[in-house]
Amino acid sequence: MSSNEVLGIILAFGAAVCWGSAGVLYKAVIKADYSLFQSMVYRGIIAVPFLAVLTQFTTGFGALSILFQLDVLPMLFFSSLFVTLGDLFFFASLQRIDVSKSQPVAAIYPLFTIIFLVVFGIEIVSLGVIGATIILIAGIGLVSQKKSSSIESSLSETGDIRQGLILSIIAAIFWSFGILSLDYLLEIPGIDVFSLATVRFGILTILMAFSWAIFDKYRLISLTDANPKESISKRDVFVFGLTGILSWGIGAVTFFSSIELIGASRATPISSINPIIAVILGVVFLKEKFSPLQGFGILLVCLGTITISIL
Repeated sequence: MSSNEVLGIILAFGAAVCWGSAGVLYKAVIKADYSLFQSMVYRGIIAVPFLAVLTQFTTGFGALSILFQLDVLPMLFFSSLFVTLGDLFFFASLQRIDVSKSQPVAAIYPLFTIIFLVVFGIEIVSLGVIGATIILIAGIGLVSQKKSSSIESSLSETGDIRQGLILSIIAAIFWSFGILSLDYLLEIPGIDVFSLATVRFGILTILMAFSWAIFDKYRLISLTDANPKESISKRDVFVFGLTGILSWGIGAVTFFSSIELIGASRATPISSINPIIAVILGVVFLKEKFSPLQGFGILLVCLGTITISIL
């Protein structure tokens, strides 16, 4: 295994840690009556400047002229749109069900990514990688098994759990399309991961700002049954921003870099262990119970990840 491959694997793990941590933080502050558009705007307002500063002190903005070329801009826009929709449906899911259920279901995006990679002929995916991905997803499902809370039990009567799981699956599909478009963009000479992340999530924030101004005001689109709050506490704004830095800033850059080094078919499954991080954080900081079934799931995840890493 080359040094680039080792670095790519480490970066994919780093992305998983950031995304798992961000999911737990977001669940801690998101409320059923919070506007999803509004919370995503707050994430972008803090995360995009962070990315811009990071870009300036690393690679600079030399790739901006390439990103805004007419033959590149449409793919960049759709890539941003896919991520926007994926995040939107995922956060809508978190408003309905526990993160221990929403995040693992949304983490099946590697399965859709591999299917699309094969269908569109973007990458040659071996049977070993496909098998390891299935093992990985099975392990994630086992790790996330836990008894439903009393709140979830009452919600199940109204169908919120089913809605939450469906929203998570939709999020996974959109994220997989976002990864495919990302794989295409990173193959264009002259594009660096820092500039790409800054512009991509800048576009995402602008899309969310327009959606917040239009859809929430006239209630044209609603992924929650409650009326959105007019204001969000300063603490929650700070946490939303922190999740943006973790997921859109550090997590996205490390993931983009991983794709450059080892390809989407290997980086994506490794990054999908983020629910494991959420479970570990829950056990350590929230004193959640840890079952033998979850332990077996972690073994499956490790097996699947190691297999993908060496294939």
